[in-house]
Amino acid sequence: MHILNFSRLFNFVANLSGLIKKATIIMLPVLVVGCKSTSLNNDFTYTASTSPLTDVLEAKERALATNKLLLVVLGAQWCHDSTGLADQFNTEQMQLILGAHYETIFVDVGTLNDKRRITELFDYPIYYATPTVMIVEPSTNTLLNRTSMTMWGHADSISLSAYVEYFSQFPALTKNQKQLLTTWSASAEEAQYNREMAGRLQNAYQKLGPLLAEDIKGNTPPSFIDLWKEVKGFRTALQKNLEKRAVLKLESHDKSDASPTPALRHYPPFSWEQH
Repeated sequence: MHILNFSRLFNFVANLSGLIKKATIIMLPVLVVGCKSTSLNNDFTYTASTSPLTDVLEAKERALATNKLLLVVLGAQWCHDSTGLADQFNTEQMQLILGAHYETIFVDVGTLNDKRRITELFDYPIYYATPTVMIVEPSTNTLLNRTSMTMWGHADSISLSAYVEYFSQFPALTKNQKQLLTTWSASAEEAQYNREMAGRLQNAYQKLGPLLAEDIKGNTPPSFIDLWKEVKGFRTALQKNLEKRAVLKLESHDKSDASPTPALRHYPPFSWEQH
């Protein structure tokens, strides 16, 4: 099967990741954690809902009715990358793309609340970063950007031109190209592993959540920064490995010389689990 557009997307993401690394500056703890953002007066904000799953399902129905892609963004107002993405979405260039091709819904994750019922709709274990950007074919629940989601954890460092290029590619995918992604599935072993690691990460989020709430108020607990960095290392490694496995599986489709899939990595206990 011809997958030229996917190869271009892989190269685009790889080049963009290099630019992000060069542009990212390691700053004081408040930026490491996800700095507080000024409130945004626009259509794209992360607002708490009593029924976020229902909200996503209703957005999916609207996408089906209007023949658009579903775009789900999980983020938070306290996260500068989440609000940076919202700022870019509100530019004239992105408004044109989103309005024409996407049914967009923002999901507030609060202080790292459990949103697995939403991510699992699209065969994705958990949100590993804020924001998490999910581009979905609503008729099949196919996650079209499965191989390039890691980059959005640095959404505030991505240029507007890169946003425009990225979100312009998915509406242009052909039926055959979408079919390749539709037939993707994790092996039974990998699916079980993903569930276990997602459960462990959500437990870590539950540990961090109350500390994050205090940090947002300006009362950063003494242990918060170190614990945040510890969990960040875990979630970042999980997502990168998940993405790499998906890339290799899609690239090796119908190839006899397929590259070996990376081993399912296991991680040591968190510091608080050792006591």
